[in-house]
Formats: sequence, structure tokens, C-alpha cells
Amino acid sequence: MAATYVKPGELGLNPEKLTEMLTELEQTVEIHSISVRFDGKVILEGAWEPFSLEKPQMMHSLSKIGTSICLGFALDEGKIHLEDKLLDYVRDELPEEYDPALEDLTIYHLLTMQAGSKECCNNVWFSKLTKDWETNWLKQPKIREDIGKAFHYDSGCSYTLSRIVTKVMGKNCLALMQERVFDKMGFGEINWLTSPEGHNTGGWGMYLTAGKISALAQLLLQKGEWNGEQLIPAWWTEEIGKMRVVIPEDEKKALTHYAYHIKAGKEIFAAEGAFGQYLICFRDYPVAIGITAGASEYLAADICLKYIKEAVQIPCEKENLEEAQEKLEEKLVHLTLPKPEGDKKDTNEATKKLLNKRIVFTENPRQIESAVISTVGEELKLELTVAGEKKILFAGYKDWKCNDMYPNDFTKRYHAVSYAFDEDALYLSVGLLNTSYREEYCLWVNSENVVVGTWRPNVTYLPAEEDMTWKFTGTFEPSCIDRKSTRLN
Repeated sequence: MAATYVKPGELGLNPEKLTEMLTELEQTVEIHSISVRFDGKVILEGAWEPFSLEKPQMMHSLSKIGTSICLGFALDEGKIHLEDKLLDYVRDELPEEYDPALEDLTIYHLLTMQAGSKECCNNVWFSKLTKDWETNWLKQPKIREDIGKAFHYDSGCSYTLSRIVTKVMGKNCLALMQERVFDKMGFGEINWLTSPEGHNTGGWGMYLTAGKISALAQLLLQKGEWNGEQLIPAWWTEEIGKMRVVIPEDEKKALTHYAYHIKAGKEIFAAEGAFGQYLICFRDYPVAIGITAGASEYLAADICLKYIKEAVQIPCEKENLEEAQEKLEEKLVHLTLPKPEGDKKDTNEATKKLLNKRIVFTENPRQIESAVISTVGEELKLELTVAGEKKILFAGYKDWKCNDMYPNDFTKRYHAVSYAFDEDALYLSVGLLNTSYREEYCLWVNSENVVVGTWRPNVTYLPAEEDMTWKFTGTFEPSCIDRKSTRLN
């Protein structure tokens, strides 16, 4: 999927405005990577360390674009129709008792999130189920008077559409996308989560990079054509982004409506995922954008719209163009997320108390049961027991050290860790590179020789704690390790 890189100024774009866009993005939301294409050419691409342009990140609800594209295949081949009744496809999975309002639902209602859902059955809701995802979702009550009339976001609609596509096409959404889109665009193998029964989740769980997201956006701008081949029916690419139903309380945003399983506004349409993942297509300009992030606010699309318009409409002074381009390129080279503040003190009290002893922790959000912390040169070695598994990680001093922590699990494979000490505590920053998550840990020893720990994530599905900080404690087991014999210098 190699794309041609062109300096923005060569296409008449103002690099000063693009630099301003990057600055506002990183100051307003926690962005992890970005890829911007203009007229099919990459004009800007970068990642904030420790995240990268090479390691795919979970897309959350941006994944719905794949389900929508696959539904387009089925519609184009006459194997399904938007006015078809839902129960014509899932009647064999109905629970014994169900809301009779389900009889009213059509494929169109699911596609536009007008299914009268009382609650959003998202990935967290589904992940608590060990079986029968479809039947459990069909048990949920409906607001009958809202069907076809009001927007109610619910990823259960997406999972159901994924199931229906599989039934009518004989292949699941991932297989269809891999065969008809991903392989032909040179993406390589793409991962997409499945239910316990092995069905694609449909509404979340696809893993992509910013570059692949922007390429998919470009494919939509090109009406489904790629390298002379029609990968997606052209008529469907025109239908996907049309504004269909108002999204309550979003009237002042760039994306005001829901379309066919993505969001839409007057100037852009976009697939959007939790924590700030974006696939953005401009209507009036040949601009395609891919973004991965770990943000609590959904502001990136609005920021990009503002600055891309300015980059097109406000020319850079010719005498400033070369310098402006250099500043943009310099900024892209030095993108990074915050690393711990402090020093590397081998002899301070915090170091002496924490190093080379086994610490057994109380319950904590990451299920870290125990740790032995030691130094190896400039790096910190962390020997952990996590959810019953032994793991070894290395942290760089005020630098990111990438660890292949789960080689056989694409959902959480890479963890990058950075550390620093002050006089009282150890500070760790961790980037879970295949996810939206970045975490900060602090460990210190109190006057009673108890290890006190805090965990602060950038974003989380967990019920909120004060200041987004979770606290736990740990106790030393000095007899489990010979401090002198195991100390590494």
C-alpha cells in the first residue's frame, strides 16, 4: 500500500497551518498517530512515541466501516435489502421471550442506529457474555415509538448486521474485507475480534494503523476504485456518508448526523471510534485522514476540519514556504507523549527501598500480583506476575523501551515503558501500543514499610475514580530473594 509522499507546499497547501493543526491536536486530545492524504498523496504522517505508524491499534467503533462496506456488497448482489425485516434473518436465535417491537425492525433501522435501543450494548457489555451474544442482545427491550424515528447508538446493531452479512454472503465480514479490499490494497493480514461463537464483532475490534485508515478513506473518496479496480460498488460509497438521522447534542460539531454506520456532517463524513479513532473524508477537498488516539474528548475531526480548510484557503508566503516546510518536518520527527519526570538515582532512599525485593500487591486494575524491580545498566528490569503469568519488562530511563510482552496475542502484544525516580518514588509510564491506553504508575514506601501504588490511565471503560487515579498497596517478601546476589549493575 505504498503511497507517494509529497511536501504540502508542492500541492499548494500551507505547511504552517498543518503544523498548527498538529500542535492543537496534541494539546487538546491525546493523539497517537496521524496520516493525511491530499489528492491521493501522503502530505503528512507521524506518530507520537511510544506509539508508531507500524503497530496496529484497536479501532473500537471505527471498525463499523468494515461492516457497512460488507453490507454494501450484499446489497449490490441482491442478497439483502434495506427494507428487509430483521427477524427474517435471526428468528432461529430469538429467546423464548422477546419484545414484540423486534417485529418492526428492518436492516435500515440497524444500519442507521434507529432500532429503539434502550441502552448501548457496547464491547464491554458483550465481553461479559460467555456465549449466545445474538440471543442475549435480542432479549433487550425496545422503545417502539422511536424505531425509525430517533438515534440510539448501540453496537448490538452492528454485531447483528455482521451476523446477517455472514449468513447471506457465506463468508464473515473479515473474510470479505480481506479478500475484496485489504489484500488488493496491500494491507497484509488484518485482525478483527470475534464473539465466543467465532463471529466477527462487527461494531468494534478491528486493528489498523493510521496509514491504512487514511488509505481506506482515500478508497471512499475514489468511489471504491483502487489501482484501476472497483473494490467497493461506487453507488454504495456515495450512500455511506449521506446524513440520515440527527445525533442529539451534536448540532454544533462537524459531525452532526449518523449515516450508514458512520457519522456525517455538511463538510466531512467519518468513521469514529471510542477514545478518538478517526477515518475522515472531506466532501469539498480531496483530503483523507487516519487518526489513532487515546483521547477522552471527540474533538479531532473538528480540529482537522478547521486547519485543513485554512491550509487550502490561506496560502503560505513564498519566502516563508521552505522554512515552514522544514518546521513541519522537524515537528513530525520529534513527536512524543509525556515521559516520567525525575532522575535515575541508584542510591536514593526510594531506590534502596524498592529494588531487588519481591513486592506482593493488593487487587489493582491491571491484575499485577507481584513484582521484582532491579536495574540493568540505564534500564529498569520489571519481573512481574500478571494475572497468573510471569512476564519480564524493561523500562528506559526517560526513554521508551518497547517490550513484546504477549507475542501470540495481537490485542495487547507491545508494551513500551519509561521510568524515572525522585527522592521518594518510582514513576513509570506505559504505552499499550495495540490499544488506546497509556498508563502512569507511581510507587513509594510509606513510614510503615508498605508499598503504596497509584495507577492513572489516559482513558478507561472502568467506572471513574477521583482524579482518574486508582490506589493499591504492596508488601515486601524479602525472604524470597537474596538482595545481594541478585542485584544487577
